[in-house]
Amino acid sequence: MDFHEAIVLTHDKWKHDVAGIPQFSLLLATARDISSEGFDDDEVLLLRVEGSAPLSLESDLLAVREESLRTALSQYDSPSPAVVLDMGLDPFTKNRVSFTGLRCRVLGTFYESIVDGTTRLEFGADVDNFYATSTYRVLKPVGKGLSAVASYIKPAPTKEPVDMVRIGTVRYSSTRRRAQAAGQDDAAVQVNIHDFIGNKTGMFGMTRMGKSNTMKTVVARTQVISQLAVKAGGRPIGQLILDPQGEYANPNQQDGTEIAAIGEDRVVIYRFGGAANASNVRPLGINFFDPGQLDVAKGFVSSSLSESGADYVRAFVNADFAGTPRPGESTKEGYERAARADRGRLMLYGALAKADFMIPTKDPVDTQYPWRAWVSMKDPVADAIERDLPGALFRPARKGRVGVNRDHLVDVCQWFVDRAADGSMVNTDGFNSFVDGDPYKSALPIFSQMNGNRSVSGYTKLKPLAPFHHPDSKSDFRDQIFDDLVDGKIVIVDLHLGPLAVTRRMSEGIASRLMERQTETFTKGVEPPRIQVVLEEAHNLFSNRQFTDELDVWVRMAKESSKLKIGLIYATQEVSGVAHEVLANTKNWVVAHLNNTKELRNLGQFYDFEAFAEAIISQEDRGYVRLKTMSSPYIVPVQIDPYGLELVNEARAAANDPALVPTSAA
Repeated sequence: MDFHEAIVLTHDKWKHDVAGIPQFSLLLATARDISSEGFDDDEVLLLRVEGSAPLSLESDLLAVREESLRTALSQYDSPSPAVVLDMGLDPFTKNRVSFTGLRCRVLGTFYESIVDGTTRLEFGADVDNFYATSTYRVLKPVGKGLSAVASYIKPAPTKEPVDMVRIGTVRYSSTRRRAQAAGQDDAAVQVNIHDFIGNKTGMFGMTRMGKSNTMKTVVARTQVISQLAVKAGGRPIGQLILDPQGEYANPNQQDGTEIAAIGEDRVVIYRFGGAANASNVRPLGINFFDPGQLDVAKGFVSSSLSESGADYVRAFVNADFAGTPRPGESTKEGYERAARADRGRLMLYGALAKADFMIPTKDPVDTQYPWRAWVSMKDPVADAIERDLPGALFRPARKGRVGVNRDHLVDVCQWFVDRAADGSMVNTDGFNSFVDGDPYKSALPIFSQMNGNRSVSGYTKLKPLAPFHHPDSKSDFRDQIFDDLVDGKIVIVDLHLGPLAVTRRMSEGIASRLMERQTETFTKGVEPPRIQVVLEEAHNLFSNRQFTDELDVWVRMAKESSKLKIGLIYATQEVSGVAHEVLANTKNWVVAHLNNTKELRNLGQFYDFEAFAEAIISQEDRGYVRLKTMSSPYIVPVQIDPYGLELVNEARAAANDPALVPTSAA
């Protein structure tokens, strides 16, 4: 033995009696106080089995085993396994060859200390001495003893909150036959749930290896703590789940239940689509006819059109429909840019109306006024429209800008198409400039379904987007999400139905507003609300490339989350895809199966995950993880409990809601 490693001498019978010693088993080595005659242990060393170790006479013992097998195989024509195993060894020799060595890493020392008159169990991550004499006894903890070792947390120097909750059971190996037969597969592992609140937690592993199940378990446990905090007069904990695959927002056959089962008053789901049947489901729609939401609307339209790859689609993607002034522009140039954007939006609105998008009835900014498509238009053009389409325009006293009434939107757009085709308005002041702008010309094929002399799909490509349109949607739906979080609700943003480019932009918008609101509170000298954020595909958000952009919202969140009371729980298949700055500040690690050595090399830079590398790459059992939490001083191999009705009912009980019963028992 030395300060880092111990060789444990064991025997086949002893291993059999304790149902085996799998790799990574936790063992306790006790040493008697050599200065006294007593047998009380003054400290206990914690060991982890790393592999086998050769004994000093290993080569001689191996030769004896080999010769005995040769003799047994030579003496019998068809030797049975029993005969070969017996080998005809004399009892003394057989006993000697049954000894083997276990190579163990010394994880540290358990010992007692007295703090403020109270005796407590401490753990030091090393040893302060070791004896050369054989004064150590090595024990394999099982049951409650193993649970106590696996669930041990370091005593906090200050009065930090501690709430221990079960997360799974100790699991040393993929093969569990002996552990199950001996009843040693149920040693509970508990964690301090506060380790996950306000800190960074990384969930690493391949798809279908249980990352989402672990996340759901943490979410449910956090909800319990939130409810208990409210009952005690404290502040709740809001939880935001950005759900790109819809696996949190919808029922899952693997779980037998869903997060929403925790309660409609405590779980809110935002999703694209039509009206929801449940009171806690709110539309994550946008108003395609609101200039304030134009950027997101254009992203939807661009994604829907992108499959065709036509030149008019590229023109639409590059066109400026916002008309925002640019640095260095003159006042006139800024006005002309805004006017071109108005006219392009008019034609886009017409295409949306033809694609059966419901036109709003109220102005999105001031709802006391009806919705109109406001556009810059010279009087001669407006006069001509009113002659042909009476009641189509609203013309306030201010010249140069008119509102196209909703009932005449398509008619006015078609009027411009027809007049440009027959040439009857080419000499009218203001007409040519109206139809010549890039935004107008890029939206024209979508409305008219003609690109030059060629027919195109145009607005029919927009019809699948209609479910994402809500005419009453406000641009500040992100504030509603924030308010729900402040109230301690679990907010699931279901993004699996939207185009990738749009859902990415929407996720960034939600995160950006969250950061803004938390920062506003923080800069006022007030402690921000406690909020947890759950993120999938973190390698797309926290990559090294992203960290070169200081303005990126995910980079800002990763750097500032701690002071803003935002806890991050992120999942990824790629340890290497997450920037070192994020990994280095990750307090909790949940590592499932990874399938390549590159990821293991990156993982091996943190704690002592390198010791588990071969097991992580070879064992593909769902929910089997190596767990390192902020309060735990060492890594524990854990089989995570499945998320199910028991966890749901625990969260419901904390809120004084009645328990749910299994469907089969209803």
